[in-house]
Amino acid sequence: MSVLGQLASYAVSGIVIGVVYAALALGYNIVYRVSKSINFAHPALVLLTAVTAYLAAVKAGLGLAAGALVAAAVGFAVGAAVERLVARPLRGRPPAALIAATLGVYYVLKGVSMYLGGGSVPQASLLNSSFRVAAGSVVLSASDLAALAAGAGVVALVAAVHRFTRLGVAMRAASEDAYGAAAYGIPVKALTMLSWGLAGAAGGLAAVAVALEANLSPVLEVYAIKALAASLLAGLDTVAGIIVGGLALGLSEQLVMFLEPYLRAAGLDLVGVHEAAAYLIMLLVLLAKPYGIFGTERIERV
Repeated sequence: MSVLGQLASYAVSGIVIGVVYAALALGYNIVYRVSKSINFAHPALVLLTAVTAYLAAVKAGLGLAAGALVAAAVGFAVGAAVERLVARPLRGRPPAALIAATLGVYYVLKGVSMYLGGGSVPQASLLNSSFRVAAGSVVLSASDLAALAAGAGVVALVAAVHRFTRLGVAMRAASEDAYGAAAYGIPVKALTMLSWGLAGAAGGLAAVAVALEANLSPVLEVYAIKALAASLLAGLDTVAGIIVGGLALGLSEQLVMFLEPYLRAAGLDLVGVHEAAAYLIMLLVLLAKPYGIFGTERIERV
């Protein structure tokens, strides 16, 4: 395969995983908009919903579509429950309190995932198909195509809800000024719980996308952790711009993977450095633009 063919193959892979990263990142952004805090339980929620999708789609034999619906429903229920039982009682407390609480929820949800898997997270595929689409040196499997469709669908659906529906307008109003929204009769508490539920449902569908691309395994939560870099790159208070953050992350990882053998041939052994690319990008963005590319800069006067 020529160098250009290899580069094209890596670029397409970067687009696929970048869209999946964007879908995973939505869970962070939606919660941050309404609670001004990062939900560190999100990676475990992704793992849990991926396991439930596997149990429904493969073990119960209901099919991938049913598995995705189950994952979305479980994600919504878990997200809404975490808001009602954990986040709401901590409202008005320092952000560190909610961060610590969601870390506790992370370990609870991870334990539930292992319990449902029979003591450990299963390692399996959600889709067994030999279907392929080839265009020159670029080959996409059925799992690649399904992951791309699922990830893009989640991002488009959430962006459309936030931008074009009355519910989205109300949620944006509650996130911008909760007290002002309440004064106009908007049920802020209900909308906040709904937002956490929506973040959980998006996380469930994104979990199906990443499980299709990388197969179900304990490593899935690492993808959700790396998706936080995509959130920070775009800006935690933006939803529409999240696709840029995800694609930038996915393409940069694949570019580093493409360059690794050439750098090794030149005497610079950087095997595995692509795994750190997400965190290096996150660090650089935080140093240069703390609020992200599309984030809203807030000036605090003391």
